[in-house]
Amino acid sequence: MRFLLLCGAIVVIAVNAPASTRFEDPDPVGQWLRQRGMQATTQGGTPPAGSYRVVGLAELDAPEEVKQQLRADIERSKGVVRVAEGGIPTQAEVLAALPRTQRSASELRQRLPQPPSRLEGSLLGPAELIGMEPSGRLDGGTSSGLSRFYRLEGVGIVEFRENSFLAAGMQIEVIAEAQNTLVNGKPAYLGRTVDGDGRTRVELAWTGGSKTYSLVVTGEPGSDVERNARMLHDIAAAIVD
Repeated sequence: MRFLLLCGAIVVIAVNAPASTRFEDPDPVGQWLRQRGMQATTQGGTPPAGSYRVVGLAELDAPEEVKQQLRADIERSKGVVRVAEGGIPTQAEVLAALPRTQRSASELRQRLPQPPSRLEGSLLGPAELIGMEPSGRLDGGTSSGLSRFYRLEGVGIVEFRENSFLAAGMQIEVIAEAQNTLVNGKPAYLGRTVDGDGRTRVELAWTGGSKTYSLVVTGEPGSDVERNARMLHDIAAAIVD
């Protein structure tokens, strides 16, 4: 089976996921994704190989009202998005929800389709590793991706997620108009949010030759959202595969 996922600036068609249970949103985008996902489950045949392409909104196979909502969402995401008090979890809430599992490099090589990205040369190298969990396509004890969570002193909690879209058979369509920055010369999406309590959340998402990546930092109260955005760019530039 295949499903579509709209996450920030990326539309993903992935293999082997229960599409009919993924989308419950009543808005036009959610309805469109659910419909596309259900159609994909009936196509059958050999699962497609993983692929990646940048597509403009005009080329997107979607109704006009879906495109209009996407345009509005993209326009809102160009600056810092302001949300109500409590819109971003506290550090304590984030920590309480995080996994504590840690696995050795040799164990991860057995569980992942390719070795995990090396972070030693980035700001996350010396940071405290809180835990990790499999992500992407799950198959028994293996997965196509990995999420790692770090505590960065004076900044907050940083999540680094990588997923081998080639191994997972994911067909990725990145919306061109939503890409508002670059990572190592490639289109990327940067989202910045501040809530009424002064807590911040910054997300950076991009795609490499065989993996999708994302970095998310949930900042401490009063943290500088723009400084955190620059920090994520620095981390992304130092990641090695």
